Amino acid sequence: MNQDLQALHEQLLSRHQTLYERLDNISDPIMAQTLLTEMREILHRISLVQGLLLSRTSAELQASVEKVDAADARLTKALQEAQTAADVVNGIGKFLTVVDKAIDLAKTLGAALV
Repeated sequence: MNQDLQALHEQLLSRHQTLYERLDNISDPIMAQTLLTEMREILHRISLVQGLLLSRTSAELQASVEKVDAADARLTKALQEAQTAADVVNGIGKFLTVVDKAIDLAKTLGAALV
């Protein structure tokens, strides 16, 4: 199994769980719906990464996954500071942009095996 993608998979699962746990403390229905929507976005990435877990790795992929780690730290801060649903969407969107780059790279590495 590709350890870089396994780490990404675990990170996405953890982020999804964190958002799920936040639902308990939200009384604003708009914010709750926003979290649910963003959780679905993360689940989509989890599904994509699951399909790539057996792909080969590279130094470039490892660096890309390290960028996801940094983006996750920025997302944690952004979510702590979020005042509106738009702030949540913006923070998660920036995180998922970095995740998508790692996934796209993994897809190209996987395609090279075919």
